Amino acid sequence: MTMKVQGFTLVEVTLTLFIATCIFLFGIGPGTHTLASLQEKLFFNELRQTWFAAIYQGEQQKQYTWIQFEPKQVKFSVGQKTLKILIYPKSLTPTTDHQELSVSGLGSLSPTTETFTSTLGKEYQVHFQLGYGTQYRIEEHVKR
Repeated sequence: MTMKVQGFTLVEVTLTLFIATCIFLFGIGPGTHTLASLQEKLFFNELRQTWFAAIYQGEQQKQYTWIQFEPKQVKFSVGQKTLKILIYPKSLTPTTDHQELSVSGLGSLSPTTETFTSTLGKEYQVHFQLGYGTQYRIEEHVKR
């Protein structure tokens, strides 16, 4: 009497691994796109929070607030003190090499626009303008 061993054949295991790999690979593309989109949203939220905190601190100390858009980062300073440096997400690039904004201790600012391009097919325009609390707004455009 021979005993039959229960198990899977090499063909069954190979086919199962092939199907699992295909499912995994088809999920990577949309997952990467979603992650990059989320990182861009988080960057602009952090930019907004840091902007308001820096402007408020500059007004309280009656000093100039400096915002420097550099090739890889945004630097916030009040007077001579650096408050925070934000690094751009990998998918986001400013269109200008270097732009510096200065906000007086009274909250006045020369209106300007900073444009960012995204590898996700989007363009963001950040409009800095005069207004109560030295406001700005972000416009998102999908490139065609």
